[in-house]
Amino acid sequence: MTTSAPSLPSTAKSLQWTAVGKPADVLTLNEATPLPKITGSYVLVKVHAAAVNPVDWKLMKGGVPRFFMPSIKVPGVDIAGTVVAIGPKAGKKVQIGDQVMVLLSLFQSGGLAEYTLVDESLVAKKPERWSFEQAASMPLATMTAWQALVDYGKFKKGDKVLINGASGGTGTVAVQLAKALGAYVVGVCSGSNAQMVKDLGADEIVDYRTTNVTEKFKNQDFDIVFDAATTGDQFWAKRHTLIKPSGHLVLIVAKDNAVDTPFHMLYSGACVASKKAATFLQRGPGYHLLLTERDGAELAEAVKVLEDAKADPTIDSVYEFTLPSVLEAFDKSISGRAKGKIIVKIH
Repeated sequence: MTTSAPSLPSTAKSLQWTAVGKPADVLTLNEATPLPKITGSYVLVKVHAAAVNPVDWKLMKGGVPRFFMPSIKVPGVDIAGTVVAIGPKAGKKVQIGDQVMVLLSLFQSGGLAEYTLVDESLVAKKPERWSFEQAASMPLATMTAWQALVDYGKFKKGDKVLINGASGGTGTVAVQLAKALGAYVVGVCSGSNAQMVKDLGADEIVDYRTTNVTEKFKNQDFDIVFDAATTGDQFWAKRHTLIKPSGHLVLIVAKDNAVDTPFHMLYSGACVASKKAATFLQRGPGYHLLLTERDGAELAEAVKVLEDAKADPTIDSVYEFTLPSVLEAFDKSISGRAKGKIIVKIH
């Protein structure tokens, strides 16, 4: 039996796209989207804030073959809100009224909506010290950074970690998380963002505009290199002098056309496989292209580390839930100049 809060509306606002293109050309505001039916282990979340991430506009321009996507897509994978209804098999982790944060699947209707349906297994409780806007900024960046450092990077306390793109949405969280876990952190960013990254906990800053980081560090200095900004070619080329033989290079940025078609997906997979083979044959650093997994329990674990360290989210800007304002948020994301996360305030 589904349990819900009183007086739920039958429809709600959501941003949608149905064709491939630029956000300004394909995004529309539907002011009467029917609320989804709540079944199984799903819960309905009233969304108070959602983040805009590069993955949102990359999907719109054709970054995943359309046969993987729903016919009507609502963008947004990061949300924070309040549980207002629970399905008949839900209720083990959350109850009506709980304040939560969620990293949604890429292949479902997303967070730029007044209400969204979420599998209970993806939900984590929102820390009391964070606002909804702060909480919405964290799920994707936190899960990505955690998996890069802990799952793929095999992090150990005292490791020396290089984070490229340290002032971006994922990089800022990676700096905070690495420091909270006990790393020596070197952040790569522009000089104009150096103080911000230092304030987040970085022990050392490299200004990529004036210094070639692969020339600065030539003594297998790092246990983990996490590239949150580029395809990592420069780090892979210098891996034997930059990274310890037992270390790891972790990337999150694929080539622009890596998943445009099945052929491109196969080719990209073959490129990753060849680098992994080189790692094995040459006994060198590990190579990993990370696709962030969704797991509410792991999100809660990572958030607890940040909360205990009193590491608060870094927000670049907050936009209103109107089509013109959301398009401005997408423009900011596409510019690549955000210092932290871009948020849309919904309720």
